[in-house]
Amino acid sequence: MRFALIATTAAAVVAVPFALAAAGPQMSSNEFLAAVRCTAYEDVSGAEVTAAKYELNAEGRHQTAETWATAEAEASAIALQAVNSQTDADQAMLRSQRAAACSTADLAQGEGGANAA
Repeated sequence: MRFALIATTAAAVVAVPFALAAAGPQMSSNEFLAAVRCTAYEDVSGAEVTAAKYELNAEGRHQTAETWATAEAEASAIALQAVNSQTDADQAMLRSQRAAACSTADLAQGEGGANAA
């Protein structure tokens, strides 16, 4: 009897946060878009972003369709810009945009300096 009570309590403590997390977005649309931009720039720079992409895809399912479409469009535009960057000036601009995007993502998430996503 005591074991059943402990097991039920433990299951409730674990399941409730997961259920609440599944119910709605964890980020505002601005935070989500900022994180997507930063992750896209990190990705084209060669950084390992597989985990960040997974988390953003999971979060994207909770965002509005408009926010999701905007995020996909921005990530595609960043990838295209990186492919078309051929000169040193283009690369410098890409690095500058990456720094600005990740700085914005840090501020949007309230991290104030840590790498986003």
